[in-house]
Amino acid sequence: MNTHQTTPKDNPVIRVAVAVIRYQDEFLLAMRQAHQHQGGKLEFVGGKIEQGELAELALIREVGEEIGLDLQTDQLVRFGVIAHDYTDKSVELHIYQVHLTNTQYHAFRHRTHGCENQALHWLSIDELLMSGELLPAANVRILDWLSLTDKLIISHDLAHFGTIDEFVQYYVAHLPNQAWFYLRPQTDVAMARQLYQAINTHRTDICMVIKDDLYLAYRDEFDGINSTVMVKLSAQTLSKCVDMQGQMTNCAQCLPTGLPKDLPLLVGVHDTHEVTLANHLARHARVIGALVSPVKMTQSHPTVQALGWQGFGELAGRLSMPAIALGGLDLSDERTASVNGAVAIAGIRGMMTG
Repeated sequence: MNTHQTTPKDNPVIRVAVAVIRYQDEFLLAMRQAHQHQGGKLEFVGGKIEQGELAELALIREVGEEIGLDLQTDQLVRFGVIAHDYTDKSVELHIYQVHLTNTQYHAFRHRTHGCENQALHWLSIDELLMSGELLPAANVRILDWLSLTDKLIISHDLAHFGTIDEFVQYYVAHLPNQAWFYLRPQTDVAMARQLYQAINTHRTDICMVIKDDLYLAYRDEFDGINSTVMVKLSAQTLSKCVDMQGQMTNCAQCLPTGLPKDLPLLVGVHDTHEVTLANHLARHARVIGALVSPVKMTQSHPTVQALGWQGFGELAGRLSMPAIALGGLDLSDERTASVNGAVAIAGIRGMMTG
């Protein structure tokens, strides 16, 4: 689960549908009443999924009962599933983003209370991202998901440019402001470190994603840098979630020594087996997204069979974290990716205009 606590083995698991209700960059939350579990906390609206009930239908029912908002299934975009243990119960949250229409937004913009007299609050994205301590612990991972980019730019190999200076100059000059940039130069870790340092010196606005071997080799340096660093786990690291007998490992064995449990992680997923591993890892670590690939044939891996959008959608629908579409994509694929369950797209050649 995303935040792991030890609880009795017979702790009941309560399945809950949760609506991240938004209009552009504003979000509607409710205040839990004092007598409720986690009373006094802000929460995303939702409620218990009944036996045999589909999560989407439960969400529509609960939102209608709690705040009087009528939703349609085509407004719901699956976000992920969060498992969390409290001391007295375990919950499994099925999270959906809900994009309000203009009419719905203006009808609710000034409404102060829901149908059960719970206070309603609109928060901007910046206010929400700074309100983690006001949310139930099980909801906090949603803030990571809301922080995700809609475009992840992946670097070329260093060999594509020829020299370190050419590599650095190109990305310093061409990366958009506040870009998410996956540094994957296909070099040894010492060279990758040089490239990271050179780019970070000039572009501190970038959210840099680095490979786990680079982070582990120079962890003290990365932990001391005043910048945003995220780590992409290798397939080899992800495979350690199973032991020699093919059984899922425990929390202590999931991550290599040196990777802190609160470090934001991305994982790569290519098939249903890796989906299972990623979901297991997310029960013990801060996994905020999965790169699902290859959606289309790519120049870098021309012999690898593409998933196609249907295959991508099937894998994305099994993940317990948001899916990022990768493989042969460009900016024109954003809408198709979203329809098929992606929160973002990623690529080497198709993500930049320069």
